[in-house]
Amino acid sequence: VFCFACKQSSTKKTLQFDSKEDYQETMIASHQAFLKKEREKINAFIKESNKQFTKTGTGLSYVITDSTNGDTFDTGDIAVIRYQLKSIEGELLYETRPELAQEFAVDYDDVESGLHEAIKLMKVGEKSIIILPAHLAHGITGDQAAISSQTTIVYYLNIIGKK
Repeated sequence: VFCFACKQSSTKKTLQFDSKEDYQETMIASHQAFLKKEREKINAFIKESNKQFTKTGTGLSYVITDSTNGDTFDTGDIAVIRYQLKSIEGELLYETRPELAQEFAVDYDDVESGLHEAIKLMKVGEKSIIILPAHLAHGITGDQAAISSQTTIVYYLNIIGKK
């Protein structure tokens, strides 16, 4: 049996705060800087798209690109959708296969809170572009797969049906 050990020089970086208030102020300033940067990215995306997005009180931004007079959605309805999901920078994260659709119960299933909100703003048959700030998407943790921490995501959404 062989045992090998490597000695690594560990230079652990610690932050020093004079008080709890100093720590809180630093964290608030850091979060405000993140939110400012996120708003700038969203505004740049919207400007580049040349589309008239609507912004909700929660921070969700959306534009209906193909409207219909279809049914609306309420809590508990099953939404049937197809989508492409990208980061605000344009990296493809997920998409439904063309021959398949995804179904979820509005306000119940484990999808982004922003997607639940957006679905209730749309009708069956509509297509849209939906921008979800990180707090309406996967937040600090990401989804532990393709979506990293604090990622702003963009849905290219097609509402196929309602059950």
